[in-house]
Amino acid sequence: MTLDITQEKEISIVMIPQRFDAATAPGTEAGLKDFLAGSSVKKLILDFSRTEYVASAGLKVVLVITRDLMKSGGRVVRAGLTPAVLRVFEMAGFTSIFSISASREEAVRQLS
Repeated sequence: MTLDITQEKEISIVMIPQRFDAATAPGTEAGLKDFLAGSSVKKLILDFSRTEYVASAGLKVVLVITRDLMKSGGRVVRAGLTPAVLRVFEMAGFTSIFSISASREEAVRQLS
């Protein structure tokens, strides 16, 4: 799976797929791990603005990538969660443990 990754200053921004479920989560996780292993990324935004659905497989990827980057001294902000995705994050208890910004721009400011 090819990830949509852009750079803004020293921040890497990854677009999360429209459906982040058992079909797309493994490819997204592998792509993110490959990208992070081959770089010195310390600031990452996971952009959910195009994401309409998140399943438990997608939540697992968010946990794994966040844990891995934080272990190496990095920071991750989730941005642009649609109302449906935000509800899933709230039900999973992620809103109390993760940095979440309303927009990509706000996330960039938070990481700058």
